[in-house]
Amino acid sequence: DRKIFDTWTERIVAGAVQNENNTGLDAIAELTNYFTEMIEWRKKNPEDDLISQLLEMGEEKVSIMWILGLAFTMITGGNDTTTGLLGGSAVLLTDNQEQRKLLLKDLQLLPGAIEELLRMTSPVQCLSRVLVKDFELHGEKLTSGSRVLLGYASANRDEREFGENSEQLNVQRKINRMLSFGSGAHFCLGASIARLQSSIALKEILTNFLPVALAIDFPKEVFPTPGGPTKQRLSLIHI
Repeated sequence: DRKIFDTWTERIVAGAVQNENNTGLDAIAELTNYFTEMIEWRKKNPEDDLISQLLEMGEEKVSIMWILGLAFTMITGGNDTTTGLLGGSAVLLTDNQEQRKLLLKDLQLLPGAIEELLRMTSPVQCLSRVLVKDFELHGEKLTSGSRVLLGYASANRDEREFGENSEQLNVQRKINRMLSFGSGAHFCLGASIARLQSSIALKEILTNFLPVALAIDFPKEVFPTPGGPTKQRLSLIHI
C-alpha cells in the first residue's frame, strides 16, 4: 500500500500547490475511506499496531475522527516533507558544489548539514493558526478568532538568528534552533525519523552520484519560495 500512500500524497500536495481542488479532494476522500475501512477491520481483528491500540482506548478518549485525522497527518506529512527535504537538498547541493565537496570530504558533517538543509528548504513553508485571545505584536493588534500565518521558511532565513549570510548554504553552520519541525506543542512527532531517513538517503546520493547534477534545469522565477523545487520530480545524473 505504500505506493498508494505516495500517490495520495502527491495528489493532495498538487491540489494545494497548483490549486487543483478536485485532485486534492478526491485523494483526501480515498485516503479517508481507506482508513475508515481499516478502523472497522481493526475493531473486529485487532493486532499490534497503532490503530488497534488507539481503538482499545475507547471512543470516550479517542474518537474515530481523531484517529482519521492522525492517519491523514502521518501519511501526508510523513511522505511529503522528507521527500521535499531530499529534493530541495539535491537542488541546493547542485547549486553549491563547494558545499557538496565539503560533505564528500568529511561525512561526519552530515548530521549538521541535515539541519542546515532543513533550514534552507523548509519543507513545510507555512501553517496557519487561530488566535484564542487578543494579542499584540510589533504594534499590531490581533483579535481573538483571527487566523495568522506562521512563515517557517521566512523565520529560517532570519538574519537576526542566522547572520548576514542566512540566504546561503553553509553545511558547517552551527544551528541552535530553527522552525522546520515547528515548535512547542506542535513540534513534529516524526522529527527523529525524518533526520535519520534523510541522513541515510543523502549519504547514498552523495556517494553514488558523483558529481551530482539535475536532469532538468529549474527557472528560478518559477520557484519563488525556498521549498519550490521540492514539489517537482527530480532525476540525478552523472556528469
